[in-house]
Amino acid sequence: MSGSVVARLIRKDLVLARWPVTGALIGGAASLAIMPLTSVTAYVGGVTFVCVLVILNIILVMNGVVQERKDKTQIFILSLPVSTAQYVAAKVVANALAFTVPWAVLSAAAVVVIVRSPIPDGLLAFWAVLLGYLLAYYFVLLGVALLSDRSGWHASAITVGNISINLLIPALLNLPSIARQTSSPIAVWTADIVALTLGEVLVGAVVLAWAIRYRSRRADHV
Repeated sequence: MSGSVVARLIRKDLVLARWPVTGALIGGAASLAIMPLTSVTAYVGGVTFVCVLVILNIILVMNGVVQERKDKTQIFILSLPVSTAQYVAAKVVANALAFTVPWAVLSAAAVVVIVRSPIPDGLLAFWAVLLGYLLAYYFVLLGVALLSDRSGWHASAITVGNISINLLIPALLNLPSIARQTSSPIAVWTADIVALTLGEVLVGAVVLAWAIRYRSRRADHV
């Protein structure tokens, strides 16, 4: 019975997330479509692409996790034959699917656009690190939402995450292993690029795993 409830909770959250996800896919596709046109549209499209994923991240976490607790909806859900751990698992699985699937689809589309267009393939290294950061940002924000019920922590995580993107982009473009191939027709995957990309995702995953463990063991649900 509890397994059926968990599956229904996952489906419920995925249904509620369908419009933000659809909007993100459309917005991401449109931003990628204009990138190969000119140098100006490449910049505008790239910025818009990043903004689309950031906005999707914030909407999914704040509406799908934080707002549900504020509305006391989870108190009703936990009155059903489902444990706290199962409730948290359903919430995380649904929310993560709603973000990671569009992230993966748009990331793959970005690779195709770069490879098939006049955009230098050397920029793939830059985008790999940036997309890795956006995935890690999602993991961390979801983790913070699970760890704390205080809106100040959520606002701080969003502020730090958004500002750090503006610092990360110029830092990456000035990183020697990326700077020397921004105009190259071939992408070179140096050790630091691979380490940065994997390190970002690993840190985000560790934060999220810790948050899931903590929330699943909490005695209070308000």
